[in-house]
Amino acid sequence: MKFISRYWASFERILLIVILLSMISLAVLQIVLRNIFEMSFFWIDPFNRMLVLWLAVLGAMVATREREHIAIDILRHYADRGWFGVLGRITSAISAVLCAVMAYHSVRFVYEEYLYQTTTFSELPAWPFELIMPLGFGVMALRFVIAVFTTNQPGADS
Repeated sequence: MKFISRYWASFERILLIVILLSMISLAVLQIVLRNIFEMSFFWIDPFNRMLVLWLAVLGAMVATREREHIAIDILRHYADRGWFGVLGRITSAISAVLCAVMAYHSVRFVYEEYLYQTTTFSELPAWPFELIMPLGFGVMALRFVIAVFTTNQPGADS
């Protein structure tokens, strides 16, 4: 399991780097083309918007893996330190349910995009570009489920 997790983490990092460099390169290319050559590629702006979606979801996946995601820990200020583990498990379970619901509805959304043959730039189908949503939320849900059962005291170290 650690073997798969390690390679998945490397894959996430590499994909994040490639997407970010692609976004920057395409934006610079578009600026140069518009300002110097008075032309542009029409597909760069919508493609960059799609890459923003991928970057956001992959960033959330990495943040969840590293336990650097946004956490609302108001109960920690009022709870006894002995309850941190229980509270961490409860919040991980709630997060897992919410991410699973988001994954489910993302699957429905992508499926409807497929059924209605929604297109994006260059008349390409939109649904393959949107697959990151169910994948990302599914991975985050799985990570939160694992945190429920493997973490001794989530948040107690901070």
